[in-house]
Amino acid sequence: MSTPAPTGRGPRLDSTAAKVVLAAAVGLGVLFAAFAIVSPDPATAIGEFLTGAVSNPGRITQWLSYSSELMVTGAAVCLVFRVGLFTIGVEGQVFIGALLAGLVALGLGSGPLTLLLATAASALGGFLWGLIPGLMKAYLGADELVTSLLLNYVATFLFSFVLKQFLTPANAGFPVSAYFAPSVGFPTLGTDPAVPVTLLLGVVVCLAVSTVLTRSRFGYRLRVVGDSPRFAHANGLPVRRLMWIAIALSGAIAGLAGAGLAFGTTHRLIVGMATGIGFDGLTVALLAFSRPILVPIAALAYGYLTTGGDVIQITANVPSQVVVVLQGVLILLIATVLRGRTARARRTTPPTGEEADDEPGPLDAAERSEIATATTTDSAPAHRERKAHVPGHDA
Repeated sequence: MSTPAPTGRGPRLDSTAAKVVLAAAVGLGVLFAAFAIVSPDPATAIGEFLTGAVSNPGRITQWLSYSSELMVTGAAVCLVFRVGLFTIGVEGQVFIGALLAGLVALGLGSGPLTLLLATAASALGGFLWGLIPGLMKAYLGADELVTSLLLNYVATFLFSFVLKQFLTPANAGFPVSAYFAPSVGFPTLGTDPAVPVTLLLGVVVCLAVSTVLTRSRFGYRLRVVGDSPRFAHANGLPVRRLMWIAIALSGAIAGLAGAGLAFGTTHRLIVGMATGIGFDGLTVALLAFSRPILVPIAALAYGYLTTGGDVIQITANVPSQVVVVLQGVLILLIATVLRGRTARARRTTPPTGEEADDEPGPLDAAERSEIATATTTDSAPAHRERKAHVPGHDA
């Protein structure tokens, strides 16, 4: 039987989109039902929820700022999805990125290169933290879902420990660092509302990830591995290496979100400052069908609902747990819709032995033609084995 070849096509967007829209509608239905239970005036609560994010300039700024962070974390998740992996370590990578960025900013003060160096440190921190589950997956066969989840806890406690023991001023009543120098921060555009520059940076990150995945040789290799690791190895691709590189690069992108939080929102390190941002980024990636080009739209929509949830806690006296219910229901429903495709990709594990570590030459035009031809020359059984898609495989 010939080796199964990737089809070059992702999940059918029309059917997948319909299922995701249905899942989102069910989630909203659950939320509205919860409003009816906990609020004496559910109609007002719903109205505040739907309009709270744009009710005044300050809330618009809050919405756009949070959405910018979701764009970066969502793009990070999309990258690993395209390699057939399912990691949830973005939150820990954000914490480590914020920690290193803060250490550099506090150490260098208001120097002209402080912001640039601190942002680079955040990306490096996320890269190194993503490297751990990446290498464990590639060379030890460890489940990346488990390792990345557990590393979130390690990163959170490490962040809190360093902040409390070494960075909190003596007169502070809460674990926070000193404020960064005024020159160390991302600016805003306008004042009423103030549009954070991090929003533009988030869009740029999403476009860059999309371009790399769809327009570069490296991205082509990642997509081949995402379709079928065994087919990729048979065609000379270093499957293990591509897997750990993808996870580590995803960590670098997530680390940038830590710099965005530190220098664009809080302007200092605060214990728990990134709690939940990684899992919200996962939801955004699922809503965007794992397509980085669609992440900005999904991030703005999800950030809008989250900001509305923050508003109704104040204006309608609705507990924050109600909004958490919405987020949980959305994650469960959407993950149920798309997880099956990822599971099929995960069953095609990378080969073991010395051949998996060989460094092949780059794919040339003839090799790409072979891959395309294989999709039409395989036997019928091979065609039935071929489909091992990750969520939103195509761009």
